[in-house]
Amino acid sequence: MESNRKWTQRLWLNPPMRYKLGAGRGTWRYAMLVVLVVVVVVVGVLILVDTNYLDKAWAYAVVPIAIVAAALSLVLTIFKAAAEDKRT
Repeated sequence: MESNRKWTQRLWLNPPMRYKLGAGRGTWRYAMLVVLVVVVVVVGVLILVDTNYLDKAWAYAVVPIAIVAAALSLVLTIFKAAAEDKRT
């Protein structure tokens, strides 16, 4: 019973939600997982270029891919936030 009393006293800290948070719902998580894999691959390639295992041309090839992945994650997050606003 003590935990219920704390909940009602501090309602502004943890307001009750009608819906589950959208971070794990829908195809958004799969799209963000793809973006994460792309970023990890790009960082790996850049580390290999830095250690002279790969040529500098690889770095020039993966930097635009990283820029597109960063922009894609921003756009996906904006669309996800808009969808969550409509849902609540």
